[in-house]
Amino acid sequence: MTSKRGSRASAAKAAKKLHPATLVLAVIFLAVGIACGIFASEALTAEDRFTLNGDREIRLACGQDFDDPGVTVVSFGRDISAQVQVGGDADRLDTNVAGTYYLVYTVNDLRWGDYQLVRTVIVSGAEPGGAAAASGAFAVEEA
Repeated sequence: MTSKRGSRASAAKAAKKLHPATLVLAVIFLAVGIACGIFASEALTAEDRFTLNGDREIRLACGQDFDDPGVTVVSFGRDISAQVQVGGDADRLDTNVAGTYYLVYTVNDLRWGDYQLVRTVIVSGAEPGGAAAASGAFAVEEA
């Protein structure tokens, strides 16, 4: 039975007996492994994207319908667009009220975790039943 001191000494002897070719091979294998890892990572994520469908800024007239074109998200080669969450002003966006609204798109994913896209929706023009209707002032066409 060898003591702890004896096993440490034998480990030190083994390290000292390391052949230079072994060290060179270890470095070569390490370099090849790193290169293969980088290549595999690039191959897996080459088609990844997180992009807005449609325009970054959408302008609408008051009362006009808004159909959010959404985003496309591909992570590690898989389409995960269905997992996108829309925040910002999404809950209060009202096309009957003039204003600027911001839709913030995020996805809970390892690749895109802290990334977000923002779409600006600008609603402009007279509001239906707005100031003119409330004051009773209407434009009348004369024949």
